[in-house]
Amino acid sequence: MSNSSIVIRSASLSEAPIILNLWKNSAKWLNSKGIYQWRPEFFDVDQVMEFLTNGSDVYIAELNSEVVGTYIITWTDPFIWKELDNLQSGYIHRFAVNRDYKGMGIGNILLKTAEQQIKSRGKTFVRLDCMADNSRLNVYYQDYGFNYIRTINGDGWSANLYEKQ
Repeated sequence: MSNSSIVIRSASLSEAPIILNLWKNSAKWLNSKGIYQWRPEFFDVDQVMEFLTNGSDVYIAELNSEVVGTYIITWTDPFIWKELDNLQSGYIHRFAVNRDYKGMGIGNILLKTAEQQIKSRGKTFVRLDCMADNSRLNVYYQDYGFNYIRTINGDGWSANLYEKQ
């Protein structure tokens, strides 16, 4: 699939329910595969609105006017990255592709676009995290060129931190 067929643009406040729906559907799909990094019941529209209003960059991807994906870029992430958090990095969060469009390379297009957006802001590093027990997603990010930094442990969860220069 060519980049030209996908339109990636900033999300508007009125699109918060669409983004929430993408998150919940991705969570349901993950849960059906026995992966519980996201739980649909943990997401609500207020979380989307917070990202849309807190200085984060929230994006929606469309193909033929259908929403096919979303991601968020934050410019700091002390909660996850702790002392490694820095101003030279952009942090990709809530990366989700509509499962109706799986296998079309949309994830790669979204990652590449996010990477370009982060670099266009003068940042050196593209960072993201994913649940340590989601082996398929960890391999996906490594295959894309992200380097494993470390594993962090939260309350009942572990996440792997990745970075690409």
